[in-house]
Amino acid sequence: MTEFFQQILEWVTLHPGWSYSVIFFIAMAESLAIIGLIVPGVAIMFGIGALIASGAIAFWPAMGWAVAGAVTGDGLSFWLGRHYQQRLTTIWPFNRYPESLQRGVDFFQKYGGKSVALGRFFGPIRAVIPLIAGMLGMTPLRFVIANVLSALAWAPLYLLPGIVFGASLELASEVAMRLVILALSLLVIAWLVYNLIRWLFRRLHPYTSGWVQWLMRWGQAHPVMGEIASALADPDHPETRGLSILASLLVITSILFALLVGLLPEGGMHTLPDLTVLQTLQSLRSPWADELMVYFTRLADTGVILTLAVGVWLFLFFSGHRRTASYWLAAVLFSSLAAFLLKLGMQVSRPDIIVQSPDSFSFPSAHTLYSVVLYGFLSVLIARPLSDRWRWLPYSLAGLLILAVAMSRLYLGVHWLSDVVGSITLGLAWVALLGLAYHRHATRETQWRQLLLVALLLTSGAFGVETALHHERNMAHYQPVRTIQLIPEHQWWGNGPTALPAFRADLRNRADHPLNLQFAGSLDWLSQQLNRAGWHDAIRLNSTDWLTLLSPAQPLQALPVLPQVHDGRHEALLLQKTLPHDRRLVVRLWPTDFQLAGINTPVWVGNVSEQQRVTLLGLLTYAQTAQNFDQALAELRQDLRPLVNGQLKDAGSLLKIRQ
Repeated sequence: MTEFFQQILEWVTLHPGWSYSVIFFIAMAESLAIIGLIVPGVAIMFGIGALIASGAIAFWPAMGWAVAGAVTGDGLSFWLGRHYQQRLTTIWPFNRYPESLQRGVDFFQKYGGKSVALGRFFGPIRAVIPLIAGMLGMTPLRFVIANVLSALAWAPLYLLPGIVFGASLELASEVAMRLVILALSLLVIAWLVYNLIRWLFRRLHPYTSGWVQWLMRWGQAHPVMGEIASALADPDHPETRGLSILASLLVITSILFALLVGLLPEGGMHTLPDLTVLQTLQSLRSPWADELMVYFTRLADTGVILTLAVGVWLFLFFSGHRRTASYWLAAVLFSSLAAFLLKLGMQVSRPDIIVQSPDSFSFPSAHTLYSVVLYGFLSVLIARPLSDRWRWLPYSLAGLLILAVAMSRLYLGVHWLSDVVGSITLGLAWVALLGLAYHRHATRETQWRQLLLVALLLTSGAFGVETALHHERNMAHYQPVRTIQLIPEHQWWGNGPTALPAFRADLRNRADHPLNLQFAGSLDWLSQQLNRAGWHDAIRLNSTDWLTLLSPAQPLQALPVLPQVHDGRHEALLLQKTLPHDRRLVVRLWPTDFQLAGINTPVWVGNVSEQQRVTLLGLLTYAQTAQNFDQALAELRQDLRPLVNGQLKDAGSLLKIRQ
């Protein structure tokens, strides 16, 4: 994606005049009658916004041409409507698809002149509203006013998402592109899950009553399975025995699922999707993402889940909803027993990413199963009293919580994809069956507002306590295991080949920042040597320094040095040196998995670079790494001249230092 974006930047740089012409014609086509329905204007304007953020296109000219194109497109559509009037209904495609024209007529009659301004922002009707306005006799003056004002609002609104995205790409090249890839992936998946649940609910909900009636008839015709069917669907039938049978069947089915996907006892071969997902997510690891995922996984840690389970049961029991409390207890007990029995019975080995105890098994993912069953069934309890219009919302929000937990287990490398998929499948099956029985047998509606408040207080309170007590320990626990490799000192110090990287490891095939420094020894010693030459600790980015980036007047020396990620880790040493004419040099060193043989001295890799001040649209200012690494390395050589020959080795584009 970054290579494709770079090619577009190069074309725009070579053809700046064409860029604004393209913006005009795209905005005009997006606003023209009929044509606007097939032109992907939103996507193209998004891309133009990204180019603005990169500096390839200026904001104000781009916005001006976009406004002009939008005004022209709507104006042409309005003129066509005034010219053809009622004859439009006899012209293709309106004579074949009259409903598209009728929707525009209904919208215009409902909102009047305001529809010209409002319609520009509604996809299905945006391309016909100006046509309808002309056809129904709107005065040209009123149309022009609405047309121009709406275009002035439309252009920046459609450009802004692309500008934000482009700015994030610019910042990502300074910190870690893998972080942006992961964040965008999470946002897309979350959007898909949220909307998929809403779509499924609206499509399937009208048929649920018919399915329940069919289930009751089927149970009456099949005596063997009638106990289960009646327990689920018949309000007059005791549900305990049938649900117990179903719970047992679900556990057995889960074992068959595990065997089917290749999860054999004692660590059998895992499927290609398991390995691919694990390797892909491990290649996207970074310290900030690690922190986020540890927070996500805490949503289903034992302390949080136990607090939620006990607290909700007590609330339901003592507020008079004892039957509902028994259903909640069934949800809790099933998730706990199923996770324990399946782990003990299957004994599937975990991925070897982090340190694991020998008796810690993988299938199913207990965190995922707990989140599906508890958050899922809680959404059932909350959704039942709601109207059909809003009943999907608790399910979608629960889906986002479940997604966060599931993604965290995969990202942190403690579960295989099949563990998570199996846990979600098992949990959803139990929630669906338990929810059906609850809907058919419960006689009192829950006080959903009080229940929601109790659940929020319990979860947030337990989450806060767990964070305060165990966050640092959790972060250490989920760090990948690294194997130290020994390298002979003479091989490293000489010109022999080594396995040390030559470029910063961010994304695969991305080699923007060379690692032109290698150091063996104590970072404190090197820091002292550089302090004598005017180097000092860099201003590191923290939670309060983000506001500094929003001040365009800040000089380069006052801006924090953004951290960079190499091999999933931030730099261990970060020094800066102020130079005349608003220049700054930065030295970074990252840990490696290598030590010098015999003396066990750690080997560090890094680079020295110059930074430049960059301002995006006059709103965001940050220090960006310039590409003149050789010049920065030459200046560092001068500062290290006091070191003796045995401590400094110049290999052209690589400088080696040892204590």
